[in-house]
Amino acid sequence: MTISFTDSQIKVLHSAQEISQRVIEIAQQINNDYKNLDNLVVVGVLKGAFIFTSDLIRALDMNCQVEFIRLSSYEGTKGSDEFRLYDLTLPSLKDKNILIVEDIVDSGRTAKFLLDFFKNQAGVNTVKLASLFDKPCRRLEELKDIKPDYCCFKVDDKFILGYGLDFDQKYRQLPYIGYVEGLF
Repeated sequence: MTISFTDSQIKVLHSAQEISQRVIEIAQQINNDYKNLDNLVVVGVLKGAFIFTSDLIRALDMNCQVEFIRLSSYEGTKGSDEFRLYDLTLPSLKDKNILIVEDIVDSGRTAKFLLDFFKNQAGVNTVKLASLFDKPCRRLEELKDIKPDYCCFKVDDKFILGYGLDFDQKYRQLPYIGYVEGLF
């Protein structure tokens, strides 16, 4: 069964204007933090962070290399600590400063995996995490210390969609972040 929502069912949590303003503010923080560093590599996590990644890099005042990775739990192990990186073709990261760009930090599993993965690459200078959303209410107890270095918004236990985030591979195109009352 496919679930679809009408425009009236989707409530706006953050407007396109609010998102744009926060992306600019986060970019200014990144500009400040990286002003004396070279070799920034922005790694967007597909699919949810693709719009945030593109808006964020356009708001940066520095040159950066942009890469994308796709990550998922192994099939049949929902909520597993085991991940598979798809389409992973990264250049050498030696002497690079890595900025991982995620759509949402929820349980903390994906963020921890990515932070550990990049920190363990030979010769990486720094690794930081930028996230459109942080949902600390869903963080696993053993991952409470996982927090984005840069975050646009905190969200309570709502299922959000739009601006790259999906529901059943739909609604990514919405220019705002919305939610549906009573979903899940």
